[in-house]
Amino acid sequence: MANLFTYSIYFSTLLLSVLFIKIGFNKQNLRKNNNGQILFIFLGLMVLVLIAGLRYHVGQDYLGYTFYYEERPYMDESIGMELEYGFTTLVNFLNDLNLEVWSFFMVSAAITYLLLFYSFKNYKHLLYLGVFFFITYGFYFYSFNGVRQAVAMSALAVAVMYAQERKIFHFFGIILLGGLMHKSLFLFFPLYFLIHRIKLPHYFWYIAFVIGLILHFIPLARFIDISFISEILSGSQIDYSGFAESMDSNEVGGLTLGYLVRVAIGFLILSYYNKLIKFNKNYLPYYNLALIGIVLYNAFSHVLVIARLNNYFLFFNIFCLAFIIHYLYFEKQKLIIHSILVFFLILFGYGIYVNENGCSPYQFIDF
Repeated sequence: MANLFTYSIYFSTLLLSVLFIKIGFNKQNLRKNNNGQILFIFLGLMVLVLIAGLRYHVGQDYLGYTFYYEERPYMDESIGMELEYGFTTLVNFLNDLNLEVWSFFMVSAAITYLLLFYSFKNYKHLLYLGVFFFITYGFYFYSFNGVRQAVAMSALAVAVMYAQERKIFHFFGIILLGGLMHKSLFLFFPLYFLIHRIKLPHYFWYIAFVIGLILHFIPLARFIDISFISEILSGSQIDYSGFAESMDSNEVGGLTLGYLVRVAIGFLILSYYNKLIKFNKNYLPYYNLALIGIVLYNAFSHVLVIARLNNYFLFFNIFCLAFIIHYLYFEKQKLIIHSILVFFLILFGYGIYVNENGCSPYQFIDF
């Protein structure tokens, strides 16, 4: 249950990180120096890292990662809990230095958020908005839970940046490295050859949006064999196939408040598709990936295996929301801007209240 201390910690984290980044990458600083004021960017990064790294019993998978770190069960084949090589290498290295589990959370958080920051390299003036939505939309709390996948998601954002720059070796390199933390990222190797070919009219996405809503109420497993997902996710190292195998053939989605809110956010993003692409054609790859995630969420948010993979696509919502706010500033639509920002602040507060991803109550480790 959230308490005043928890709200104070999280809202202070939001305020300080966004403020530091806004100062570091404001227009005046960027005109003087393309790198901005790095000290303030570093401070914004460290605020996020410290809160994520020094937490104690915060995050649904906190105890699981603590167990992995302290007992190293992935080193014992008889237990059958082998994990990806990037994770095991990092954990072994930190263990060999006789560091406690907080060091793993600190380092993994630093990698995740540093990759996020770097993915905005071509949109530095929008990074403060990206971080704002990263936190308020729920991905910050998700990084407390899906630690390894959070690293991979940020790596994918960097890969998309490289794809836009036509840096094929950089693209495959970051996918390979990110996949060593969560092997599901390897599914995105073909993205480099597809990302510039997806150019669909706005009405296609509206139709797909509605179809997704309809599919939400249809029991997917009764009509579609999803065993291929099990095959993709199973195999060497950790086996994620249990997500698919546990799917109930009669299960359909419901109209929960969380679902309706995220459908509304998806529609907001979709409604600016035409305007944003005309405003800046370089937004298109980010929008395509976000819209794929929105459609998949509409249809399959209740299907765990799809929902976990779909987080990669939904991650690009934070880019689109940042683009929308920037566009609205350009159009001087202050009322809409303030309404969106206040809405996400309320969403953030509600996430704390309902203990989203095990974020509440917050407490620091005891050194």
